[in-house]
Amino acid sequence: MIEKAGRNEVKRFIRFGLVGVMNTVVDFIVFFLVHSFLGSIAGQIVSYTAGMLNSYFWNRRWTFAQKRTRDYGQMLRFTAVNAAIAAGTAVLLHLLEGHLPLAAAKLLVTAAGVFINYFLSRSWVFRPHKIEDK
Repeated sequence: MIEKAGRNEVKRFIRFGLVGVMNTVVDFIVFFLVHSFLGSIAGQIVSYTAGMLNSYFWNRRWTFAQKRTRDYGQMLRFTAVNAAIAAGTAVLLHLLEGHLPLAAAKLLVTAAGVFINYFLSRSWVFRPHKIEDK
């Protein structure tokens, strides 16, 4: 039973990672399209938001297999987590921008955001409801 739970968690983390790759591609494409017009902070927020929308759809449906039609609490938690990560990564990107090449700084802040996002998504945003556990 514990082995199966462990395998399921590994599968879930791999799915989260695959969704994260898609999000990162969306994020990077949007960032480098808007960066020259908006600057690094606004560009980071816009690009992170594009990746966040992709993330919510795929993580809700595929990674964490949520079956409920609408859960406004979940949407609020998802938005809160991702807004905090977007703000934190925007500030960190701004601080690193003069010290590293922009692509390296963007990659570094993205990696930091991924780890925080998984743990908060798993434990708080997409937490299973008691009814689904039965």
